[in-house]
Amino acid sequence: MKTVLVFGTFDVIHPGHIYFLQKAAAEGDRLVAVIARDRFVLKTKKRNPVHGEEERISHIMQSGLVDEAFLSDEVTGTYGVVEKVNPQVVCFGHDQHKLAESFTQWISNNDKKIQIVTIEPYKRDRYSSTLRNKNHY
Repeated sequence: MKTVLVFGTFDVIHPGHIYFLQKAAAEGDRLVAVIARDRFVLKTKKRNPVHGEEERISHIMQSGLVDEAFLSDEVTGTYGVVEKVNPQVVCFGHDQHKLAESFTQWISNNDKKIQIVTIEPYKRDRYSSTLRNKNHY
């Protein structure tokens, strides 16, 4: 079974998320999402998420788009969840450059053989989380 892993906040799931998750799922047989912790969202996006981390896990599981979902590691850049899930493929969104760079360095340092796929955006000007979340404040 080929496992695919994705990382994201997945706050207010919108058509761009659905597109991303469907494309990622097509890369394997099992899709696992790693959900960003609330404090990480605040630090990186300079705002709290609309929904808390546990609620976001619940929403993504209820969507039927993923097979499993976990909270991200307590310490960013450690990738313990990757060790736990043991994916063959990790998909990044087109806007996850820093995360993809950090992950690429981690797999290189740890001699891991994981395929990396970048998913192109879906109607970015209409469905970005930044645009969608402005309506919730």
